Amino acid sequence: MISLIVGLFVLLLVSLAEWIHGRRIRVAARLAFGTQGAKAWTHLVPWLRVASLTAFAWGVTTLLILKLEMPEDTSAKERQDAEATRLVFVADLSPSMFLKDSGPDGTLTRHARMREVVEGILQRVSGNLRFGVIGFYTDSLPVVMEARDPELVRNVFNGLPLTYAMPVGQTDLGTAINRTLEIVEDFPKSSTRMIILTDGDSIPLAPINPRPASVRELLVLGVGNPRKGSFIDGHQSRQESDTLQRVAISLLGVYHDVNDKHLATEALGDLVVPLALPHQGLTLAQWAVLAMALGAFIYALIPVTLEYFGTDWKVRSVRKEVASAR
Repeated sequence: MISLIVGLFVLLLVSLAEWIHGRRIRVAARLAFGTQGAKAWTHLVPWLRVASLTAFAWGVTTLLILKLEMPEDTSAKERQDAEATRLVFVADLSPSMFLKDSGPDGTLTRHARMREVVEGILQRVSGNLRFGVIGFYTDSLPVVMEARDPELVRNVFNGLPLTYAMPVGQTDLGTAINRTLEIVEDFPKSSTRMIILTDGDSIPLAPINPRPASVRELLVLGVGNPRKGSFIDGHQSRQESDTLQRVAISLLGVYHDVNDKHLATEALGDLVVPLALPHQGLTLAQWAVLAMALGAFIYALIPVTLEYFGTDWKVRSVRKEVASAR
C-alpha cells in the first residue's frame, strides 16, 4: 500500500511538472525547433517521463519495504532452529543386524534392509527438519545431531563402521533406549520425532524410562524375519515382534514390521509436507526490479532520442561557418 501511495504521489507531481514545462516550451517552440516544429512522436515524451519516474519510484519503494520486512539472517536462523522438527533415527548396530534374512525375498542383511527403510523415509519427508542418528549396541552413541543435510544420515547408514566404537558384548536394547531418551530430552518440547530401527534381538529388557516431553511421536520399526531365525552367538536370532511391541507401548509409540514392506506414508504424519506448486509468473520483488530497470532505461533514453530524432531543425554556429569560409 505504501509503495502504491508513493507511486501515485510521484505520478501527480511529475504530471504537474510536465504540464508546467509544456506551457513554457510552447512559447519558444519556433525558436528551438524551427518553423516545422518538433516531430509528432515527441508529444509522447511527457507521458513517458511520467510513466518511467512513477515505475522507478514504485519499484524502489517496494524493494525498500520488502527489505525492511525481511528479518535479519541471524534472527531468522535462530527462529528456524527453534521451530525445526528433529527427526532422529535410532539404529541397531549389533552383529545380529548383519544376518541375511531380510527383505521381501529374504536375501538382504537386516542392516541393508534398515538402510532401504531409512532411504524410503528420507525421500518422502520435507520441511524445516534437523536430522539426527543415534547408534546403539551395548551402549548408545550420538553420531549425527542437528544436521540439515539428509546426506549425512545416508552416509551413516551406508557402511560406516560404528560398531567398532562400542564395547563388545550383547545387545542391551532397554538400556540403549534409556540412554537415547536422555540424549534427546533437552530438545524443545514436542520437537522430536524418533524412529527406532532394530530386530529386537537383545538380552532381557531393562525397565524403560518414560518418554520425555521433547518427543512428540515415536515409531519402532522391526527388520528381519519375524518367523524364521538365524543362528548367531549360541541362539536363534529373529525379529522379536513381541519385544518391539512392548517397547512401543512403553514409549507410547507405534510398532511397524518393515521387513517386507516400507513404512506407510500415513505413518509419517506431517513430516510429509506437500511440495508447493511452482510459482507462476514473477514475484513482487522481481516486478519491482523490472519496473526500476525499465523506468531508468526509458528516462535515460529520452534526452538522447530528443537530441537526434526530435526535430529536423539543426542549429548551426555562425562562427564555425565564418571560420570554415576563411
